[in-house]
Amino acid sequence: MKVSKVMTAKEAVVKFIEDGSNLMVGGFFHSISHVLTHEIIRQKKKGLTIFAASSNEHTDQLIGAGCVDRIESSYNGLEVFGPSYCYRRAIESSIPHKVEIEDYTNFTMMARFMAGSLGIPYVPVNSMKGSDLLRHTAWKGENKAKLMKDPFGSGFDHVLVPALQPEVGYFHVQRADKEGNCQMWGILGDAPWSVRSCKKVIVSCEEIVSREIIGRDPNRTILPGYKVVAVVEAPFGAHPKNCQGYYDVDRPFMKDYIKKSKTAEGWQEFMDEWVYSVSDRDEYIQKYINTFGMRRFLDLKAHDFSSSSVNYGF
Repeated sequence: MKVSKVMTAKEAVVKFIEDGSNLMVGGFFHSISHVLTHEIIRQKKKGLTIFAASSNEHTDQLIGAGCVDRIESSYNGLEVFGPSYCYRRAIESSIPHKVEIEDYTNFTMMARFMAGSLGIPYVPVNSMKGSDLLRHTAWKGENKAKLMKDPFGSGFDHVLVPALQPEVGYFHVQRADKEGNCQMWGILGDAPWSVRSCKKVIVSCEEIVSREIIGRDPNRTILPGYKVVAVVEAPFGAHPKNCQGYYDVDRPFMKDYIKKSKTAEGWQEFMDEWVYSVSDRDEYIQKYINTFGMRRFLDLKAHDFSSSSVNYGF
């Protein structure tokens, strides 16, 4: 019997994300689940360890809200938009509290997710050699990474890095069915390895479609339903980031966040307006339209550039 895993963001976070969880936050600029990030913040989750290949304002907001104690990642910033000020305040001034960092390269984080997905305990890489990343460590100590001679006699030293298998992860996709079979296109970023490495996955999506629609385009399925514990239908759920085929990056909104988050007071003002004062994504969308107008909202929507169909029949 097919089991529906559809629930609200609030229900999913209450049920599957506990204080102190090891949490994979998926997405690589494109299609990041702000709907779930904001719900974690509203529920005041604490003591989280975040795993991310690299991360942007969603992790910055989790840090500013005091949800995060530790991060394993390669980068936390806002690309061309500016720095992550909450991240800097936490590291430099312990505001709102000290956050520890275990720093890897972007490639190495992806290799660790891949190892976790494949069920192997570690993976050899050539990344990190000759850098301070091998010398500087936080809580992992000598278990952050280890050098090993190639046992097959090439003469090379390899860096061994431990696999990642987070307790729970979450990410955003274009569409999924009620069982949790997820489809994504455009910039896949850290998916599918990051989400497949998790023991449980919460997925938010622009729309829930039938199993038949999923089956008609199986190559776009990046995560099968058996890995998914909750499906959250959330149109506009990645805003202010883009979701290909649905909407573009909201650059003015991003710049406003950067400007206000330069100070802890300005960051709080932004969060009070766009996170704490809204109860869910529907209310968030309505607030956006009321604040900026329907024209700006519609201008974000993607132009039609549909891909041609193919015949999967035999």
